[in-house]
Amino acid sequence: MENQKRGKPFEHNRFIEKLNNNYKYRHEADFIKKLRALKTYCPRAYKDLIFNLDRSALFLKNNGTYIHHLYTSPEFKFVYGEIKFIYSVEDGKVTIEDLTPQKILLDGYYVMLNTYRGVIYRNDYDKFKIDLFRERKRLNDRKHG
Repeated sequence: MENQKRGKPFEHNRFIEKLNNNYKYRHEADFIKKLRALKTYCPRAYKDLIFNLDRSALFLKNNGTYIHHLYTSPEFKFVYGEIKFIYSVEDGKVTIEDLTPQKILLDGYYVMLNTYRGVIYRNDYDKFKIDLFRERKRLNDRKHG
């Protein structure tokens, strides 16, 4: 019998299929790791990047660096910051720069992270920030409700 691979290989080409050959990565390996972690831990942001980003419009922009803000839950934004896709355009060629927040995405790639109250966390400090956000939200809701 032939040696067959099991499972479906990760295809980041979905994202770049419409970019033709006019793109390059700043750091391809890191970007793919972050994209995989984004798919695992923040599927809504991943879908926003893959399906809602108008890739053809990237080439029409003037030279410069651009930031595309992806969907980020309020809890995730408070603890880790907003999820951003950063790219630059130079002479009609797109360079895929980065996905942020970098640290949590790379940590999520290397180690399977746990969730606490619906938000991924790495350590007790992250848990503290999640509790702080929920407490602030509860007090704000009581104040305005």
